[in-house]
Amino acid sequence: MVIQIVVTIGVVLFILPNIYSSYKKKNLTTFGALLWLFFWLVGLVIIWFPELIGLIGEFMGVERSIDALVYIAIVYLLYASLRQKISINELSKEITLLSRKLALKDIKNDKRK
Repeated sequence: MVIQIVVTIGVVLFILPNIYSSYKKKNLTTFGALLWLFFWLVGLVIIWFPELIGLIGEFMGVERSIDALVYIAIVYLLYASLRQKISINELSKEITLLSRKLALKDIKNDKRK
């Protein structure tokens, strides 16, 4: 148990400055930084107190508690994948619009010459 605590504290000391740095560089919103902080803290609590996994499993009504965490992880990953797909589509549309505007601007400049 002691090794788990030492390793997880080391990981947190590595991760928290990265979250803070990303937030300061405006790569993360306040909500995003708080969300990552929340996930890491929940992960720490579950690692330090593994009996909580049993409570989560009982609450979700699954036989094996670890299954509950797997289900939660799958749902989260699907949600994150959907959000990324939406963001990529929005960026693609913006790039297309900017490319069209630049092409039209180039055509106008060519006609003036």
